[in-house]
Order: sequence, then structure tokens, then C-alpha cells
Amino acid sequence: MSEEIDALVDTFNKDREWVNRVLTYEQETEMRCRRAREEALEQGIEQGMDRLGTLIGRLIDAGRLDDAKRVSEDAAYRDKLLSEFRLQG
Repeated sequence: MSEEIDALVDTFNKDREWVNRVLTYEQETEMRCRRAREEALEQGIEQGMDRLGTLIGRLIDAGRLDDAKRVSEDAAYRDKLLSEFRLQG
């Protein structure tokens, strides 16, 4: 069985066009995945910033300036208030 595999590997390695197509496909797939991850990260950051902005705006409107300052510094408190204002993602 290993002789058959070795023979196939040798055959495919000699077919440079096939090897280049496979490598190109893998590279293209990797590039697309990387781009999708980057776009998802940007979108997540944008959504988080929008939620934070909405939360701070609501806190200011409610006269809760100390809370607005605290949510900018304290992640656990920010999560608590995001939940309180029903702004959880």
C-alpha cells in the first residue's frame, strides 16, 4: 500500500500544473478565510462601539454621568448595564 502511495505522490509531484492548481486553491482559500475573519472582526468591533455609544447616550439622558464614566473603564459593570438597558448582543 505504501508503494502505491509513493507512486501516486511521485506522479502528482511531476505534474507541476496540478501541484500549482492545488497550491493556488489552498492559498486562495486561506486568503478568503483570512479576509472573512478580518471583516467579521471589524463588524464585531463596529457593533460593540455602537452598543457602547447607545448605552452611554442613554446613561447621559438619564442623568447617570457617573455610570457613563464607569462603563468606559469597568468591563463587568459595562456588561451589567448593557444587560439592564437590553443592549446585549
